[in-house]
Amino acid sequence: MASTLLPLRPGHRPRRRLLLRALFLALLVLVDPASCTRALAGPADPTPAERAVGQRVVLAALSWAGTPYAWGGGNGQGPTLGFCDGVNGYLDGVCQGDHTVGFDCSGLALYSWFQGTGGRVLLPHHSPDQLLAGRRVPLDRIIPGDLLFFAHPGGPIHHVGIYVGGGAMIHAEHTGTVVTILPDVADNPVWGPQLVAAARPDPAAAERTPTGWAAIPGAGDLAAGPNTGS
Repeated sequence: MASTLLPLRPGHRPRRRLLLRALFLALLVLVDPASCTRALAGPADPTPAERAVGQRVVLAALSWAGTPYAWGGGNGQGPTLGFCDGVNGYLDGVCQGDHTVGFDCSGLALYSWFQGTGGRVLLPHHSPDQLLAGRRVPLDRIIPGDLLFFAHPGGPIHHVGIYVGGGAMIHAEHTGTVVTILPDVADNPVWGPQLVAAARPDPAAAERTPTGWAAIPGAGDLAAGPNTGS
């Protein structure tokens, strides 16, 4: 599967951040020229093991393409019955979640990473928490399996998808849709402007994380309360 990287859109690296980075590098030159070389190198390239895990994550997600969206649906074992919370899970004012077996966006990410790592990574069932649980990856250095996060300008994370390569992602969008592949995410008029971050869960770090509600398949939504973004 191709691993073409998403292009950075204007505004992802504000001028202030560039100036601060330039100042930081200038100070490094004065103190330790070798450190400057290391800083310019940027994030380490993904390892073969990371790429292999990412491919397994993608295959796990693709195996459920066409599955209905269900608010609150999905755990480490597969799609589950959703629910309605007074705001989410409805279509044209009628609750669909409480009789639909499927995934919401974070449920699909949870399932795919659980299966792709042989159960070593079980993410929380909440997209903002999934971003916090992963290692941030620059949007121009993502690989298949990385999680893509979306937010309205100035707002919280409200959606997550799984990068599949070639500029595309697979996601569970909203009630009334099915798990599907979205090509050219960065250029999509709806999702492109909302793409704000990417993260790569770390199986090694997950093994060191104490177990809690996030480690119980399907318990994320109930323990965290209503999702601010699935």
